[in-house]
Amino acid sequence: MKEPKFKEPKFIVGPPGTGKTSTFITGKYLELLENFSYEKIVVLSHTKVAAKEIRDEILKLPKVKELNLTQESLKYKICTIHSYCKSRLPRKEIFDYQDHLGLCVNSETGSIFKLQRVSAGDFAADKHKFYKYLSDAHGMGKTIQDHWKTCDRNSYLPYSINMIIPMKEIYENYKEKNYICDFQDMIQDFIDKAKDPEIDALIVDEAQDSNVPQLAALNKMAINTKEGHYYFVGDADQTIFEFAGANPNYFHTLSKNAEQLEQGYRCGKTINNICKKIIAPVWKKYGYDRVWKPAEGVIGTHHYLPSLNNKSSALDILLDKIKNTNETFLFTYRGKPSDIAIKNFFRTYGIEYAYVGSEPHVSKKELRCHKLWQEFIKGTPMSLKQIKDFWTYIGSKVIVHGQGDPKCFEGWVNQDYSIDYLIVKKCLKPETRGYDDFSTIRTKTDADRILYIEKILRQGFDLDGEVRVKYASIHKVKGLTFDNVIVDLTVTRREDYFTQLRLKYVAYSRGRVDCWSIASKDKFTLGVR
Repeated sequence: MKEPKFKEPKFIVGPPGTGKTSTFITGKYLELLENFSYEKIVVLSHTKVAAKEIRDEILKLPKVKELNLTQESLKYKICTIHSYCKSRLPRKEIFDYQDHLGLCVNSETGSIFKLQRVSAGDFAADKHKFYKYLSDAHGMGKTIQDHWKTCDRNSYLPYSINMIIPMKEIYENYKEKNYICDFQDMIQDFIDKAKDPEIDALIVDEAQDSNVPQLAALNKMAINTKEGHYYFVGDADQTIFEFAGANPNYFHTLSKNAEQLEQGYRCGKTINNICKKIIAPVWKKYGYDRVWKPAEGVIGTHHYLPSLNNKSSALDILLDKIKNTNETFLFTYRGKPSDIAIKNFFRTYGIEYAYVGSEPHVSKKELRCHKLWQEFIKGTPMSLKQIKDFWTYIGSKVIVHGQGDPKCFEGWVNQDYSIDYLIVKKCLKPETRGYDDFSTIRTKTDADRILYIEKILRQGFDLDGEVRVKYASIHKVKGLTFDNVIVDLTVTRREDYFTQLRLKYVAYSRGRVDCWSIASKDKFTLGVR
């Protein structure tokens, strides 16, 4: 696939936290509403999280409230590129990454079969690399044969091109037979089969992340836009999806004559200076002389953290801040070893956490149940709401259920109830009074999990508020903001130097106030030649 000739967008560029999303996009949307119907204004992003954040901000606008717009009415007007493409095509079952994990393509027998479990060392255990190869080739705009000529073949082992070609044919036949499409199909089918949409104005957030097929899809969407109302919003220095086909050189060229945003609203002086030092070689490479002002009134501190496992003054400061403030914290990293180390750190110190975009490792409901049970046994009554919450959590996980049906609580009035009442109603067994340790009433006790929960409860985390500590890879956190950011500098293999600088730049710029640098545990350090 050749790069298409694009309709020229207006490019709005700004470093992290300069209001590209919160100020420019919302402001531009409001301006567009004066001239166009909301039905013909489309705002696209690359992740569901980012798209929802934009929808949430736009729905707060008084003009939008007047129109009685909702999340549902904007579902396919402010969304991901994939979602928009999907909305313009016949409905098919979506075949995603989790489905790939349960499916194996057998090139020898010419068949596809589903796997219940993949044992260690099984050939099929690496099958996701087959799907990754197809995705990477598509993102680059290349055939699977052409991609093989220039790719890092070791990253796709145990597969070879002679295996991939027949496997792809089997896979495509399977999708067609079962009326299934994957994420590559959404884009390509839109390009090849969908009618040109009637869009008056198109705004693309984080445009620098767009790969070759996505750019072609965007160009098709922009065909009928009114003159001057096709916008790319982004930052070429945050192009970190090169492996998926994003081209930093293209966006660096495009941003030469872009509208520049200079005033930062996120990063304080310390993080701002760190980020500018990180990205300086990239600016020098492309001949930039950019201005990026730090957020006003915010200074912050940079801490060097030798390890998450060993005591240090920097670690003490971090732990104290997590425990005694209401600030938010992001732990981010490049490779899987860091992922494991960070999770072990959370569990060791009893820190409540969640992976970005996912539910907490231990739900608020489970934590409340553990705390509530101790009080309930000692005689503190439960409200009706607490009882209902308790039962929706415990389900079949505990051994103290009676013969009653506590699921509906029909006829129960909104008042407090004692353990004795629940025993009389046969919701709990009489011997329940003797189970003063929550772990003893569980049908299956995970000792490590129970210990971790007890640590969290001792720390006194807010059991009703949002989880304040989150973690994810650098690729997952782009676009997010936290009060504090902790960056693990470990890299397990050498990567392109400028790619590493962009990754490091994105990582530190998630933070507002303080940042911590975790020393590399490997022979390579992120952003160091």
